Amino acid sequence: MKKIVLFITVLVIMLMAFTTTSFAQLPLRVVVNGDRVNFPDAEPFIDDNGRTQVPVRFVSEALGAKVDWEGKTKTVTISQGDKEIKIVIGKKEYTINGEKNLMDTEALLKEDRTFVPVRFVSEGLGARVDWDSAVRTVYIDTREKGDIKDDTPKDGSIIEKNGYLVPNDTNIIIAKAQESKIVETSISINVLRPNFEKQKEDLVFAIESKFGKDIANEVKKHIEPKKKRWDYIPEKYIYVEETKQYIWISESETADVSIDILVPGYVPNRSQYNDVVVEWEN
Repeated sequence: MKKIVLFITVLVIMLMAFTTTSFAQLPLRVVVNGDRVNFPDAEPFIDDNGRTQVPVRFVSEALGAKVDWEGKTKTVTISQGDKEIKIVIGKKEYTINGEKNLMDTEALLKEDRTFVPVRFVSEGLGARVDWDSAVRTVYIDTREKGDIKDDTPKDGSIIEKNGYLVPNDTNIIIAKAQESKIVETSISINVLRPNFEKQKEDLVFAIESKFGKDIANEVKKHIEPKKKRWDYIPEKYIYVEETKQYIWISESETADVSIDILVPGYVPNRSQYNDVVVEWEN
């Protein structure tokens, strides 16, 4: 009996460790009124006080607010209608329409961007803020609750598809390869499906959730030139050191872009269009 209990305990620990490793690199996301906010040059992060810090301009503008910066006093002013928020870099005190308030953290400068605690700014502008730790996502909403259907998944929420995380409204296809000795999972996006640019974002997010930011950025850089149906992208292999496997981006001359995640241990040694020969790693 003791051996059975010990076995079950070890199994549970191993499963927990696997799950933690698979999604350890899950990025922080900010969703405003159902739409994901893009941060082109500086990513949100959680500071030492457990607060989500975001580049102020992108979130504020997504909420329809105007942002001004006074370099001499290091003051950020966020204006929306009859509301005005002033935050000074390095200080916990801030004002809303001149009334003093106190944060439990402080705004800061990082990567040439002004970062502010997203909750204080959003709530100061009258928005509701929710944090989903399971998928590391901040949901900010200014809509009336009656305008949001409670019986459907929240726009921008995250689901799992065959081991990859994607927004619930994604148009990308993620499928387990059937009866293949080479391919573990196939992912595809297509210019002819709605919102191709969002497909590319969702693809990069899915890759990042599984393999981390560096690998996702390699994929993003390679597929970025694909804008229209006939735009050409060459074949490319990206090696993932942690999982000992290759990501194979097929050559694309038509509407479809195919990404195959090869089985761990296989190494491509010769490739042509639609033809790959692989061998076991030693």
